Amino acid sequence: MMKKIKQTGVAVLMILFAVIPFLVIYEPLSQAIPALPKYEAPGWFIPAGFISIALIVALSFLLASLSSNGDSGKY
Repeated sequence: MMKKIKQTGVAVLMILFAVIPFLVIYEPLSQAIPALPKYEAPGWFIPAGFISIALIVALSFLLASLSSNGDSGKY
């Protein structure tokens, strides 16, 4: 039960960390496509986006280790 809560928490954190890189990508799209609302990302979003991507990768390894710990001896 506790393992499932940890897995869900890590997955939610990964989704939350994906917001800043999405906004960095959305800025040029909002300027190129007139149907999208205009958005201007602050300058600190670019380094924060790289940090967020690194944290997502680290959390994915944590999620993989959480899901494989109990299944190591079973087929």
